[in-house]
Amino acid sequence: MPVADMLTHRGICKEWRLMDRLDRATEEQLRKIQNERLQALMQHCYANVPYYTQVFDERGLKPEDIKCREDLQKLPILTKQMVRDHYDELVSKDAAKRHYQKGSTGGSTGTPLKFMKDTPTWNMAWASSFRAWEWYGFHVGERLMTLGGNSLVTKKKRLTPKDIFDLYIMRNMKRSSAEVDDVAMQAHYEAYMKYKPKAMRGYASSLVILARYIKKMGLPVVPMTCILTTGEILMPEYRKTLQEVFKCPVYDEYGAGDGGVDAHECLLQDGLHISEERCVLEITDKEGNVLPDGEIGHVTTTDLGNYVFPFVRYQVGDMAYIRPEKCSCGRQSRVLGQVIGRAGKLLYNKQGVPISPTMLPIMLYRDNDYHNEANCVIYNKIDQFQIRQDKNGDIRILLKLKDPNEDHQQFEYCVTNFEKHFVGSKVSLEFVDSIPPMPSGKEDYCVSEYEYKKINVNE
Repeated sequence: MPVADMLTHRGICKEWRLMDRLDRATEEQLRKIQNERLQALMQHCYANVPYYTQVFDERGLKPEDIKCREDLQKLPILTKQMVRDHYDELVSKDAAKRHYQKGSTGGSTGTPLKFMKDTPTWNMAWASSFRAWEWYGFHVGERLMTLGGNSLVTKKKRLTPKDIFDLYIMRNMKRSSAEVDDVAMQAHYEAYMKYKPKAMRGYASSLVILARYIKKMGLPVVPMTCILTTGEILMPEYRKTLQEVFKCPVYDEYGAGDGGVDAHECLLQDGLHISEERCVLEITDKEGNVLPDGEIGHVTTTDLGNYVFPFVRYQVGDMAYIRPEKCSCGRQSRVLGQVIGRAGKLLYNKQGVPISPTMLPIMLYRDNDYHNEANCVIYNKIDQFQIRQDKNGDIRILLKLKDPNEDHQQFEYCVTNFEKHFVGSKVSLEFVDSIPPMPSGKEDYCVSEYEYKKINVNE
């Protein structure tokens, strides 16, 4: 790991050691490191980020006025649309001196979001995960198998430093969950049996589809320490199925690359411990007013590591709540209750197979390839999308283009992509001038009226 840090110009080890020391820290110690990092970030934002320089000046504030989590209410919230509108002003003036990478959410709320990610926030993200994995008895360097879409599994022709990190440090074998038929499941299963991972990580619904296939075929499994779910809601029936089939505990995590937030279940599986060292997480109403613990509101986060493209009081797009009481495991970090913003976003094909909501934006890329530059050029012409499933199970793909005069034929591949997943359903592609939001004001990228035949997890 130290060699990997040196070769990739990163510092995971240092951050990991800090998080390990703070794992059983008091609430005061956690607040101290959080406040120190917040104050340093505010100084940087005012001096180097044009957007925040203007925000501070317009409100008559100085960086010293923001000393702790409660002081953040003096600043406005940041929405996805505001990031798009003020992208250039959100880039730090000293970005050229920093190590960073470009990122994208992939459009899970119906519209893609581009941003930049500083190396420190990347370090914090992995350190937070590594610490949680140690809770479960899974250690970095033991074999890991990842099953998911392009946010977890990338397709690149050249071997990058990150690929080397994944292969030789993480020992992480990655497989795409884009295909969900029995042929794909058999291939995943054979790779899993040959690799014999100590843990499996991926989208909850993707792992469940594999688990159901294993159960249906009566196939044996290899002993594993745990299963790690991420990227979407871990529904109770999913946890039950995974634990029953793979005969190991399942631990969930919540995160957002664009907001720099991380939260992980502990061994008690009773809520998600917020990584207070990495972010300041608030639960607010739409206007940014902080809500009492226990009350459901918008997940609003400040990334304490991203200096090249700061996210301050950023509304991720999910709804959740903070539990009023601490976890009985003894850790003093606050605990995030159920994240409900993405609940109810599952579509089902006519075979009763759930389609992961994280797969929907990926299916709008030609060949489902999220990282091919030519495919990204076409995808970025989409301003907004919505997938609608009617009572018969048929699919309508609604696209709002940035330029209405674009050639519509270049998007015909979307129909083919969806037909592969929704076998037996009619799939149509429509171009619209606008896509109305839900009554709450949140963009709704997935609507279904289909009365699917629910699969019995015990069958």
